[in-house]
Formats: sequence, structure tokens, C-alpha cells
Amino acid sequence: MQIEWFRAYVEKLLRVGLTGPPVPDADGDYPFRWGTAACWVRICEEPFLRVEVFAHAALGVKGSVALLRELNDLTAGLLRGRVYVRDGVVVMEDNIPASAVTPEELAESCACVGTLGHELGVMLAAMFDGQTPFPADAEPIESEGA
Repeated sequence: MQIEWFRAYVEKLLRVGLTGPPVPDADGDYPFRWGTAACWVRICEEPFLRVEVFAHAALGVKGSVALLRELNDLTAGLLRGRVYVRDGVVVMEDNIPASAVTPEELAESCACVGTLGHELGVMLAAMFDGQTPFPADAEPIESEGA
């Protein structure tokens, strides 16, 4: 019961921040684009009720010690969130506990993840022979959503 209430609350917040009504994908996540990054808002129950905001920043990057060192350095410099690679995809992620989800906090998390996903994705794709989810030349002036 708590998850249904929380999902309705998050959808209400997304309705205000997105350019259109929030439409979940097949996984129940809410996709949005931020520059070259593909982003999502996910509602999670385990291990605690929270919102996870994440972006695929770069795809098809070649794994190496240099990539891991770069991601470690990037994560160490973040005030919130983390950056990691999984199956050749560089992911930027932030989590907000349910008790801390406010319109401002959700908007800040989406902006932080989207901006870093875009900026880091372009750099890391160039450095490690990958690509961004959306091409840089088709990049919108402002984010499309969130």
C-alpha cells in the first residue's frame, strides 16, 4: 500500500517538472532526456523506500584500468551520487530516501544526474571509444523533461 501512495506522489512531482505527463516505461521507470544522456526516475522499495535517479552517460566504453581510475576520481569529487560502469555503460546515479523527496529535491537530483550524465558522457565516450545515448549534434538547448 505504501508503494502505491509513494508512486502517486512521485508521479505528481514529475508532472510538474516534465514537459508532458510522466509515462512509465516497461520497467515502471520514468524516462527523460538531458542533453546527450538518457535518464530515468525509478521508485524502489528495497532495501528502503526511495527514488533512484540515474543516467546512462556513455555506451560501449572499453573497460580498462584507466576508465576505472577516471570513474573513481569522478566519484570521489561528487557531493552526492556515484558514477560507475556496468557492461560497458557508464552510469550516473543518485538516491533520495522517501522521507526526503520534495519537489525541490527531486528536481535537483534530476538536474544533477542529467547534467553530469551529459557532461561526463561526452568526455568519457571520447576518451574510451564509446558513444553517448543521444548524439551531441542533436542536443537540445535545454533538457527535455525533468
